[in-house]
Amino acid sequence: MHTRTITLATAAVLAAALTACSSDHDPAPKEASAAQVDQPATVEPVAVAPTVSLAWSHNATSWDEPQVWYVTRVKNTGASEASVAVDVRALDKTGTIVGSAQDTLPNIPAGATFDYFGTIGGSIGTELTGTPDKIEVSRAENAFGRAGSIEAPMLKTSEVKLTASADDTYTDAPNSYDLSAKVTNSTTDAVSSGVTQQVILYNAQGQVVGGESGFSDNIPQTLPTGMSYREQWTGIPAIGEATRAVYTVWVG
Repeated sequence: MHTRTITLATAAVLAAALTACSSDHDPAPKEASAAQVDQPATVEPVAVAPTVSLAWSHNATSWDEPQVWYVTRVKNTGASEASVAVDVRALDKTGTIVGSAQDTLPNIPAGATFDYFGTIGGSIGTELTGTPDKIEVSRAENAFGRAGSIEAPMLKTSEVKLTASADDTYTDAPNSYDLSAKVTNSTTDAVSSGVTQQVILYNAQGQVVGGESGFSDNIPQTLPTGMSYREQWTGIPAIGEATRAVYTVWVG
């Protein structure tokens, strides 16, 4: 029997050969793939709904019929113009509804506060079925399918002048005022659908003392962009002395 002896020299040669063969068959290193860059997600701005609160109310009579006057204060704290509809309920001492209304307000600019003058009862409109003891206001959800999406822009008003008057207000208010103003179509389109207007009267302490709302008889049938007209209003009722008037006009 013959035994093969492997010397150290021979072993070294074999090891070198095995190493060479192994390197010949190693897979080529993979090329590094381009890094994937994540795009930041688009964040949609969160819409902020206007807040509504009752600023003032007063039980009165109009044409010898009971009527309640109220002012709803709306704050648009959002970053864009917004519209809002408001539910108004007149409650008696037992908490029973004795009159109600739903008011659709004009577009309110971002960051602005808007006072809206409204009435329930009187000879025109919703009849009161009892004596109001409390007025509640709240934001109406999707009123007429338009709340929050109506297009009723305000027009520019200037040269507002308030003067004491002796005209009959057809209410039990002891004071009466006349108002004149200049109204300019500050929108991008001609106005041919009429306008709604309101005036709220404040005393020297900034408290509401009266007001009125309605449609204008003085606006031209068509008011082109940039054109102006004069408005006159008489017999605005107030329960106290007024020193300031805020007059607002909007399309619709």
